[in-house]
Amino acid sequence: MKNPLLKRIPRELKDDLGKYIALFLFLTLTIGFVSGFLVADNSMKKAYDNSFEDYDIENGHFILDKKADNELLDYAENEYNIKIYELFCKDKENPDGHIVRLYLPRTDINRLDVMDGELPSSDGEIVLDRLYAENNDISIGDDYTVDDKTFKVTGLVAFSDYSALFKKNTDMMFDANKFTVAVISENDFNSLSEAGLEYEYAWLNNDTSLNDDDQKELADKIMIDLAGKAAEYDNSITDFVARQDNQAIKFTGDDMGGDAVMIHTLLYIVMVVLSFAFAVTTKSTIEQESKVIGTLRASGYTRTELAAHFLAVPLVVTLLGAIAGNIIGYTGMKFIVADMYYHSYSLPTYKTIWNASAFVSTTVVPLIIIFLINLLIICTSLSHTPLQFIRGELSKSRRKRVIKLPNWKFLSRFRTRVILQNIPAFTTLFVGILFASILLMFGLLFSPLLSHFKDQVVDSKFSNYQYVLKAPVPTSTEGAEKYCVTSLINDKDEEITIYGIQNDSEYVNDKSFEPGSIYLSEGYMEKYGFKKGHTLTLQDKYSKEEFDFKIDDKYDYPASLCIFMNMDDFNTMFGKDKDYFSGYFTNEKITDIDETIIASVITEHDLTVMADQLEDSMGRIFPMFGGFAVLIYILMIYLLAKLIIEKNASSISMIKILGYTDQEVSKLYNRATSMVVIGSMLISIPICSLLIKLIYYTMMLEFSGWLTYWIAPWIYPAMFAIGVVCYLVVSVILLKKIKKIPMSQALKNME
Repeated sequence: MKNPLLKRIPRELKDDLGKYIALFLFLTLTIGFVSGFLVADNSMKKAYDNSFEDYDIENGHFILDKKADNELLDYAENEYNIKIYELFCKDKENPDGHIVRLYLPRTDINRLDVMDGELPSSDGEIVLDRLYAENNDISIGDDYTVDDKTFKVTGLVAFSDYSALFKKNTDMMFDANKFTVAVISENDFNSLSEAGLEYEYAWLNNDTSLNDDDQKELADKIMIDLAGKAAEYDNSITDFVARQDNQAIKFTGDDMGGDAVMIHTLLYIVMVVLSFAFAVTTKSTIEQESKVIGTLRASGYTRTELAAHFLAVPLVVTLLGAIAGNIIGYTGMKFIVADMYYHSYSLPTYKTIWNASAFVSTTVVPLIIIFLINLLIICTSLSHTPLQFIRGELSKSRRKRVIKLPNWKFLSRFRTRVILQNIPAFTTLFVGILFASILLMFGLLFSPLLSHFKDQVVDSKFSNYQYVLKAPVPTSTEGAEKYCVTSLINDKDEEITIYGIQNDSEYVNDKSFEPGSIYLSEGYMEKYGFKKGHTLTLQDKYSKEEFDFKIDDKYDYPASLCIFMNMDDFNTMFGKDKDYFSGYFTNEKITDIDETIIASVITEHDLTVMADQLEDSMGRIFPMFGGFAVLIYILMIYLLAKLIIEKNASSISMIKILGYTDQEVSKLYNRATSMVVIGSMLISIPICSLLIKLIYYTMMLEFSGWLTYWIAPWIYPAMFAIGVVCYLVVSVILLKKIKKIPMSQALKNME
């Protein structure tokens, strides 16, 4: 015979349609976003992984001080079973001050994916990185000027070795707004001056069976050997980067993998919160229908049958939400996520790949979470005897003493009773508000943090121009001050800049750089928790020689991780001549030094590039966190406040009989909820601040560089105000719910 309890499922859905529609929509939106994200992320990750073979991406590259002798290249190829290719490039400026790295056409290594248009077929033509062109509103057919020479843009491409546009491998962040890579014809390349020319050589391993560890080990051997061998040919290595260390290649793949973990975590946390919302609602239904359940149990229905019945609605709603969410994710949402990735990275063309793991993550796992948590709560609630259900004796301790309240006013004592009688629901509400507050703080935090960082960097910059030279040459530029600079690596292979500063410096003047003084940048000390007196050891990337630095104090310089020391001490430590220097600090542009001698010029933009790029790349994501948090606020407050009103429907009806108006009843019950909501927000905000600070510091340890942690003071009141507004919206809906409770409700339930 057909189970008559099945007829109750449609009726339960219909009777509480508003609540289940809210849950369904929330599940649909959450699963839709996650499903679309995982599909797009997996498809792009697959295209990225395949690009290493499809486009013959290098196993590493090195840059020499001058063009290599053929004997040196032949030695390296034969010794290490590799094939070396020339990838000479020239860094030039366009009229807007953007750096354009020009390459010759490529056919054998680091090949290009032409996204739109075509490669240069004649002189005077150029192809640019697609993302840079998008950010600067450049289209095919436009004129583009580099180094006073005008080219016609014929194509927009993705460079397989520049999926993230890092100008230098040691940069804290890539720059897709003011840096690009491009390809021009050989004649055009040769016609440009040699200023900014880099003798870059890239290699491919002939043995394609080597794994990442083997490739890295081989690259380290090549680096150490070539550093010594090049000297025999009166040459030197100025840069060496294995593929595994190349941020322009690897940063994108690492970031996509990390994003997937974060999205999975977000989904499962949301499912746990919603599971408890379902469970508390179901527990309330069991309490309200205890007499019916007792009768059914006495009639022969087992706990298993009743548990299956009460599990049906949460599972049905979750399944429908998962199906609808996957449809949205697999159709429209994946394009939105893909567009977010294309707005951040220079990825090759991808094809959508359908995968079972996304279905398992967004459908099977949520159903399991909902099932297990609800099963636990329901089985606990159904553990009473039929007689206890019929009598309504569902408390674990019948003689539990009622908490005696102080001699407050009646309304205060009544609201306190409401809170004490609904502790499980309010506990779930607090957890939901805490989770929503974390997301909301993430949504509000980063834009002001990045603006504050940029202000700090601008305020603490040394000079308008910081020149780094290939060789120490004099200048007559007024106010130009000599300094020394080099770089070492720490035990995490993170590059640390070492500055040698004159004792009477006009530009770096917050400290006295007397002999023996060592100062760490504030960000360096903050990131690793160093203190005064601590000794740290760094090493040279190529020779592996180690250097010790004992910290005297910190220096207020947030732009990078660096060490400041006396200029004479610098030259002594690194074996330089007494009069050696690396460049100039100056507020005026230097015009009397040949451009071929200038290695780089650091300006304000170079110092703030990380914040600028993060703001551009993440600007679309963090507002979504804020919007998602607002939805959680509204949903959790609505569901649980509505539950409390339904649970106390008989009491509300009795109060109405005694003459209380709907507004007065709302003050009794909704005001109790508002007290819990406001209290939860006040408690959750400082907890969120501590949790996010912990997450932030942990996250930044995985990245090169440092962004000073800072929360804008206005964020805290803004979070509170948003929470209050969400509650006010819900309270209007709940007032209508109170108005619908008839006075006859109390009479129906009288024994």
